Formats: sequence, C-alpha cells, structure tokens
Amino acid sequence: MANKDRNKTILLELGKLPDNNQCADCGAPDPDWASYKLGVFVCLNCSGVHRNLSNISRVKSLQLDFWDDELVKVMKTNGNATGRAVYEKAVPAFYYRPQQEDCAVLREQWIRAKYERREFTGETKYPPLAYTTGFFEGMLWKKGKEKGQFQRRKFVLSEKEFTLAYYNKEDPSKGPKELISIKDVNVTFQPEKIGHAHGLQITYQEDHHTRSIFVYHESGEEIVNWFNAIRAARFAYLKTAYPTGSDKELKTRITRNYLKEGYMEKTGPMQKETFKKRWFILDSQDRKLLYFKSQLDAEELGVVFIGTETNGYSVSECVPKRTRGNRWRCGVTMETPDRQFVFMCEQEREQREWVEALRQVISKPMQPQDYTTEANIRGKS
Repeated sequence: MANKDRNKTILLELGKLPDNNQCADCGAPDPDWASYKLGVFVCLNCSGVHRNLSNISRVKSLQLDFWDDELVKVMKTNGNATGRAVYEKAVPAFYYRPQQEDCAVLREQWIRAKYERREFTGETKYPPLAYTTGFFEGMLWKKGKEKGQFQRRKFVLSEKEFTLAYYNKEDPSKGPKELISIKDVNVTFQPEKIGHAHGLQITYQEDHHTRSIFVYHESGEEIVNWFNAIRAARFAYLKTAYPTGSDKELKTRITRNYLKEGYMEKTGPMQKETFKKRWFILDSQDRKLLYFKSQLDAEELGVVFIGTETNGYSVSECVPKRTRGNRWRCGVTMETPDRQFVFMCEQEREQREWVEALRQVISKPMQPQDYTTEANIRGKS
C-alpha cells in the first residue's frame, strides 16, 4: 500500500510539471490519465481514443489505477515534451492542431495521425500524404437544394490554381457545377448542424454574398484530410498574397470557427414588421453578423457589418418584447452609424452570450480590409 501511495504521489507531481500539466493531444488542463506505452499525459476524452489504439497506446488513470515502479519510471523518462519531439517533429504549418473544445473526429484523427500513422515524425512518406500534394480529389456527400438530400459529388482541389471545384456528375468532361476561388474560402466542422459526426461546412464569397456548401464523408480520416488539404491550399494562397507575412501571422487567417451561432428573432428595418426566427452566424474575423432562414441555407438573407465603438457601433441588452405567438423575449440592441437592429432571444443566457460575443468583435481594432467590407455591406443595404 505504501508503494502504491508513493507511486501515485510521484505521478501526480509529474503531471504538474510544465508541458505535462496540459493534455498532450488537445491541451486540456490538468490531465488525469497517461499512456504508459507512449509516456504522455492525456485528458479523459483523449484517453478514450488511446484505448482504441491498444497496439500502440495503453492508458491508466493517475488517480484510480495501480502503477508499478517500472511504469512510473517510463513516465519519468518521457513526458509530453519528449512525446512532442518525436510525434510532432514535422507537423506542417497549415495542419490544424485540435483543442479540447473541437469535435470528436478532429481530435481522434489528430491522435491517430500522430501515433498510429506517424505522419509527423519527419520520415519520408510514400505515397505522400494526401493533404501535402497540392492536388486532392474524391467523392463527398453534398447537401442538395432539392429536399435537402445529400448526394455523392466529385470534388477537386487544386493548390496550383487556388480553386475548389465540384461536379454534379462524375464525368469531369462536362465541367464543374461550381468553381470556387480559395481566396475567400473558410471551412469548419459542423457535426451537430449537419447531423453527421463528420459534417463539414465550406463557405465562400460570390458576388458579395456568402455561400455555403455542406458535406460529409463516411471516413473520419478522409474528411479530416479534406479539411487539411483545403487549409494547405489556403496557406499557399496567403503566402502568395502576403509574401512578407510570417507563418505565425498567416496561420491565424487560414480558417476559423465562427465566434457564435444560433437562432434569434429579428424584425425589419422599420421595426414594425413581425419578428421572424432566423439562424445567425457571427464571423469575428470578417466582422460580419450573417442571418439565414434556416441553419443549412446555402446563402444568407442578409448581413450586418460590425465596426468599432469609435466608428459608431455599440450593442446592449434591451427590455423584453412580445414576438411571434404573443411571447415575451429578451433582446439584443445593436446600433450602427445609420440603423438600429433589434434581435430577440428565447433565454437570458443566450442574450448575455450574444451581447458578450458582439462586444468582443466591436472591441477589436479594424484592419484596412475591414473598411472595404464595411463599404460593400452598407452599399447593399
């Protein structure tokens, strides 16, 4: 018993060391599990993926399981910093490193890529990894306009041309249904919205409108490869467009998750029209609040630019109002230089979250390109 308690104390102290005090795979604080075959400390969620890699990784709880002297020695000798030096030696700059709040497929494929497929050890891979070749093609299930059904469509990504194309028919000789410039593409995982664990939303600009494509693939590895292939093409484009930008600066602009999404109710510009339920997306990078009739619409109904307080933009909570069905709703009031917007939420928690998120965008300084975006949006309204 004394030996068990001593080893437990040693492990807990090891887990408090810099590098070890965050999950080796997703960065979650205070991991309470460890892989004694790999010598790394991981969180509960990531330990579940490690359990499915029994030939490569074996996990134990720091608190609940028995650790003998040999296993404690393994953890002393290794640790998260040592693991990263081996398994993350050559992670491409564009490759997305999942965080604890990211969806399950991203975290699982990151762990499998590191330890099972050893994609980042610096060894020469043949054939080369799909997302590193500059050209990627394959079949994805895409949501169609008719009845919202998903249909198999061929997609082709060309880093050389900075384009993403998809075809309604498998025969490419008939030309693509859509040829999308990588210049304004964003891609983000949306499993709950799409209703599939591997659901991906691809957005792009067309005639000053934001359009969305919703896709998935049965294979987690394949959909994450698509995600990182698009990121690779975006990174290559940014390197061309901003040749003096550092990798660290450009990485933040490759793709992004939206700051907040959800339903609110809105009225018209005169604030006399009936409140209607709309799906809102807050894109903090482009300073846009977009709204849609439903969450899987291909094109937005409208967009509100969000500037800074010094430029006449502000947001606040507003008193409850009656909306559809004679129901009371708590609201969000947003002031712009030429208009006031009122959005109603079902719960006070949602109201607070929207106000906080909008204030976060308003507090950010505007970049030169933001003034062009503002002029384009206000010119349409």
